[in-house]
Amino acid sequence: MCTLSIIELGQGGYRAVQNRDEQRSRGLAYPPAWRTLDSGVRVQYPTDSDAGGTWIVVSDAGVTAGVLNFQTGGKSNPEASRSRGEIPLMMIEHGDLESMLEMLEGLDLSVYACFTGFGVVNSGGGVRMLIVQWDGEDLHVVRRGGDDFEPVVVASSGLGDELVQGRVGLFDEMVAQDSSVESQDAFHWHRWDDEPEYSVMMSRRGARTVSVTTIEVGVEVGGVGEPMMGYQEIPENDPAHDPVGAGMLQ
Repeated sequence: MCTLSIIELGQGGYRAVQNRDEQRSRGLAYPPAWRTLDSGVRVQYPTDSDAGGTWIVVSDAGVTAGVLNFQTGGKSNPEASRSRGEIPLMMIEHGDLESMLEMLEGLDLSVYACFTGFGVVNSGGGVRMLIVQWDGEDLHVVRRGGDDFEPVVVASSGLGDELVQGRVGLFDEMVAQDSSVESQDAFHWHRWDDEPEYSVMMSRRGARTVSVTTIEVGVEVGGVGEPMMGYQEIPENDPAHDPVGAGMLQ
């Protein structure tokens, strides 16, 4: 479920791209829209049509938060009763990483399936990022801030996160050494012809990449500019991007 990458743009801005991988049985998401949360924070996000919530959200202050699946070592949380799509909307209400982490550490996470959560902020001097993982028992801090931002990639899969770490090596080849908009986009649309089930643009019998969401946060004189969110649905059974689905129709 998902591949996320973050690169830094000029003057301390950043660009986040997330491929959402989902079961074929799930409904199409609602496209991004601006909303105001009860706390007064103005945000933009796409909405899960089945469970509500979202997998990625950006505020008008240029803060981004999101969630991916976390499935490794056979761990799960059979007691999960709430949608993980709630988590980004709770994180985004905080304008700094420490407040996000404090909120998560004080939350009863036992009601959620395992996840990787992330937050991205522009601190004025550059981009800083938080990555946490809930394994059903403990919350682990994977990354916490950092003044020297390097391109980031996180890959997950319902087959097991360890099976799709080839995406990380591909990111190092395609993006880490040349972190441009063009190389980042090429990475998120990449597919191995002989391993579509492990690809960034994923396609297998039970699931596929259903959308690509892009967030760009630029820096202007006097502060952060209006964030831009792009959203592209991937047609099911499209031979170019869902070859396994297309093959099932034959």
